[in-house]
Amino acid sequence: MATNNIQNYQMFIDGQWTEAENNQRFESTNPENNKPWSSFPDATVNDVNNAVAAAKNAFKSWSVSDVKIRAQYLRAIGDQLKNNAKYIGKIETIDSGKLLKETKFQAEYMKDYFYYYAELAEKMENTKIISDIDKPDMEVTEVSEPIGVIACIIPWNSQMFLTATKVAPALAAGNTVVIKSSELAPAPLAEFVKLTEQVELPKGVINLVSGGAEVGKNLTSHKDIGKVLFTGGTETGSHVIRNTAENFAQLTLELGGKSPVIVFADADIENALNNITTAIFSGNGCSCIAGSVLILHDKIYEEFLHQLKNRAESIKLGSPLEAETQMGPLNNLKQVEFIEKNIELSIKQGAKILCGGKRQNSCYFPPTIIECPDKSINTANTELFGPVLSVIRFSSEEEAINIANDNRYGLSSGVFSENKEICERVSKKIEAGICFTNCYRFISYAASFGGRKNSGYGRESGAEAIRDMQLRKTIWTSTARVTEDPFKIR
Repeated sequence: MATNNIQNYQMFIDGQWTEAENNQRFESTNPENNKPWSSFPDATVNDVNNAVAAAKNAFKSWSVSDVKIRAQYLRAIGDQLKNNAKYIGKIETIDSGKLLKETKFQAEYMKDYFYYYAELAEKMENTKIISDIDKPDMEVTEVSEPIGVIACIIPWNSQMFLTATKVAPALAAGNTVVIKSSELAPAPLAEFVKLTEQVELPKGVINLVSGGAEVGKNLTSHKDIGKVLFTGGTETGSHVIRNTAENFAQLTLELGGKSPVIVFADADIENALNNITTAIFSGNGCSCIAGSVLILHDKIYEEFLHQLKNRAESIKLGSPLEAETQMGPLNNLKQVEFIEKNIELSIKQGAKILCGGKRQNSCYFPPTIIECPDKSINTANTELFGPVLSVIRFSSEEEAINIANDNRYGLSSGVFSENKEICERVSKKIEAGICFTNCYRFISYAASFGGRKNSGYGRESGAEAIRDMQLRKTIWTSTARVTEDPFKIR
């Protein structure tokens, strides 16, 4: 696909591709050359209202449709993703800077998510009889019903993955959705919605709006939104919480992270080196679960860092479309400048750069390792969303856990040791929603993920996610007629 011409995308509302009401647009840049390559409508309040209204109207029929029909649509969407994975991946790579080998894999793998929730929906029992009710002549049942219109706020990184974890269980449970794409890389979601057109999904079931913070505010505070599924930064997440005070929508928030990885002296060194490289440098370091703080045992500290530095310096930067590239550009210059500013501050605080630390050109930023005397160093406690690893030395298990938990975030973590008891004990003591032991950065439709502290709340993926897309109702039915004192509590 040529990237020297601007490609004009549209929003998708009630089964129609449309411009913004005021015809305002914004551009998205290709981070490989920092030049605009596509443009998108900047939605107005009325555009958001129309999208929500379309989803609300579609909910009337979608929510009561035969679950087998819904499952067929989900599987068809999954097939489209798998069959078009290379194209979708290429669009995401051009728009975000992430490697094609990763974006293609995620688009292809998302078929399994749609199939998984299709099967769960078919097997679900949405009526539960309360058999041990303690009231005579009374039948009580609990029924599970879809929530309504769900707002899905998708960030620019891992777009197909984070779309599938939200949209698949939402649709399977009988809800309709309004998706807001990131203003930093909106193209993949427009291409995803085109695929849903191919399966002739009923109009209004999926709607797509684009734009910045104001669009997000209008959507998440809308009176007809019943749940918000948000992945993004912690600061933006706090605004979403305030927005939902207007509509009392349920919330699932997957926010920022500053994930610690503890390597004990008895760890399998080759395995730990390989997985830490994955944890911080794969995906250009632009992952919420990036293992960005290495807590390294004193006994292996010098030699381990020497080997890790050699690996980092050998990582090949280049075009994210090329198969041999291991790291591509960061998404935008603003992020590069943010990282550089934090590194400069950390050096003033006493940190030492072992490798990297300065951009190479445009949005390319090399793998960076920084030795930190303690957790107070800026790069060791600030989410940078880039390939920057802060390293802190420890000598005891208790010290390592304290360093890991001295953290306002609580999304992911890692433990490396050949002692099974140490892995089990430490993984349970780390205050995070995810812990990888002797591995890092795995995903599965069957395993839930989510954070604690400033990393948000609620879980996505896994079998329970579809239940989180439902409301419960309790129905009391009397088999007798009440003629006694009406003011008596029964």
